[in-house]
Amino acid sequence: MKRALKFAASEFLLVIVVALYLLALFRDPARAGEAAVASVRTFLGVLPIIVAVFGALGLFGVWVDKKAVAERLGEGSGFGTLVLAALFGTVLVGPVYVVFPLLKVVREHGARWAVIGAVLTAWAVKIPMVPLEIGMLGLRFSLSRSLLVALSAIPLGLLLEAAMRGSERRNAQVIREGSSV
Repeated sequence: MKRALKFAASEFLLVIVVALYLLALFRDPARAGEAAVASVRTFLGVLPIIVAVFGALGLFGVWVDKKAVAERLGEGSGFGTLVLAALFGTVLVGPVYVVFPLLKVVREHGARWAVIGAVLTAWAVKIPMVPLEIGMLGLRFSLSRSLLVALSAIPLGLLLEAAMRGSERRNAQVIREGSSV
């Protein structure tokens, strides 16, 4: 029972989706079946991309020197690194199942939280998509939104880093107190 609860807690999204499918199955089996088929089709459509991304991330994890990443993107990196991270975020395109694992690996290689936060914040700009945004929502809106997001990337990255440091310190203290008991 403990293992099941631990699994449910760690995989809560999966548990919720399965529960919703079961609920749908009882309410309208035909539509639940259609939803399941659509889900499988979607999964099979993105599966090659996911496999390729995880393969590339595995190679990145082995080939890229952790020390080099930590030196360039880690705690010792300065303001210029955050500017570059924000610029990188604006040209970064791709779905979340590509970007999040990439940033996770970069973080595991020693990148500071402010870099990760700046990239993710600036990612909302998506420079390659700006022409489409201008066509749909107008030049003034697009430029205003892009400028505000770009200007907020570094401050938000730094705020995120401060929040994560506080959280990491509390976690370390809890671990220390737990091991001394």
